[in-house]
Amino acid sequence: MSTQRSLAQAPELHLPAGTMLFRQGDPGEEMFVISRGRVRLVLMHEDHEKEVGVLGPGDFFGELSLLYGAPRTASAQVLEDATLVSIRRDVFGMMMQDDLDVVFRMMNVLGQRLSGANDRVRGQMQRLAYLQILGHAIRRGLAELPAETSLDLDATARELGMAVAELRAGVEQAVLRGAGTLRDGRWRLDRQALQTLAEELYRTAASQDDTA
Repeated sequence: MSTQRSLAQAPELHLPAGTMLFRQGDPGEEMFVISRGRVRLVLMHEDHEKEVGVLGPGDFFGELSLLYGAPRTASAQVLEDATLVSIRRDVFGMMMQDDLDVVFRMMNVLGQRLSGANDRVRGQMQRLAYLQILGHAIRRGLAELPAETSLDLDATARELGMAVAELRAGVEQAVLRGAGTLRDGRWRLDRQALQTLAEELYRTAASQDDTA
């Protein structure tokens, strides 16, 4: 049986614009292929939402629930009147037997999506570590005013529970923004540097909120 004949056994959904197909966290056992229209994928975090993609004809989504029985990792909303093919496990099983090229293409797209998700998570973790470094330096600096603060990188890394290399990367980034000087393994901060740190902390926190 060809892939086309397998897909012919899959039901079509005709959905008007504005339809919420599923929400993040919902159970699901099928994936969808877009024949017509566009679908918007959205990630929810607390009270914030972030659009992670707009898909059109030929694109598919919902494959993690199909493959692993996982809850929906994002919400899906129809942007334009759409026709979707709903593929459940039995139809997907026939596709695997009929046309492995289709499956390989699907796995390639899935890998790209997971790689992108890993990059986003890695970026979030790096920003959180940077915020931790900035906050620690500000607290130490305020406690030692009006004297200049001098932070030993090795000791500070132990206090924060992070690798020295990770700490140094964050400190070097702050120094490039004008927050103090780094020499001989010590980060020196005066009153002006603390002001710069506070501004950098605000900007980085705002960036964190925008990408959450």
